Amino acid sequence: MVESASYRSETTALRRQAILMAALKLFATRGYTETTMEDIRQLSGASTGSIYHHFENKEKLALALYLEGRKGLNSHLQAIMDTPGLSLEEVIKTLVSTYLGWFAANPDLGQYIIQADSTEYLSAQVQSLQQSSDAVSQHIMAWLRPFIDDGSIALYPDQLYVPLLLGPSREFVRRWLKTRQNSDFHTAQQELARAAWHTLRPSH
Repeated sequence: MVESASYRSETTALRRQAILMAALKLFATRGYTETTMEDIRQLSGASTGSIYHHFENKEKLALALYLEGRKGLNSHLQAIMDTPGLSLEEVIKTLVSTYLGWFAANPDLGQYIIQADSTEYLSAQVQSLQQSSDAVSQHIMAWLRPFIDDGSIALYPDQLYVPLLLGPSREFVRRWLKTRQNSDFHTAQQELARAAWHTLRPSH
C-alpha cells in the first residue's frame, strides 16, 4: 500500500507535535537544563532520526515550543476579532475571556511562554523575535483603529491599548500560574472583561 502525500504530511505533523508536548512536560517537571534530547525522544516515542529531523538541537526545540504556544494563543484571539455579528463591547469582553480561558486550558504551555523572555536559554531569541512574533498586538490595533478614529473607543496613546485590554488579565494569569491553586476563572473572566470594557469605552 502506497502512502499518500497527505497521510505522510499528517503523520509528520503529529510526530512533531508529540515531540513538542514531550519537551513541554519535561521542561515543566525537570527543568530545561536537566532535560536532554534523549529524554524527549524517549517520552515522545520518536526515533533519533525523527527528532533531529524536526529539531536540530534542544535550543531550536525550545524556541519552536515557544512559537507554537504563541501561535495557539494568538489564533484564538484573532478568531474573536474575525467573528461577524459581535458588538464592539462583546468583542472586547470576549477577547479577555478567551485570553484567560486559553491559559486555564493550557497552564504548562502558558507558563512557558510567559516566562520565556526571562529564561537564559530563550530570552535573547524571544526578544529578537518580539516585533515579528507579536502579530496579535498588531491585529488588535488594526481592528481597534476604526473605533478609535470614530470615537467608539476612548483615546489613548497607541502603545497603551493592548496593555489596557489584556494587561490585568496577564497579571492575574501570572500570579495564578505560580501556585495553580483553585481559582474562580469564570468570575475572573467576567470581572476582568467588564473592567477592560469600562476602561476602553468613551467616557461620554
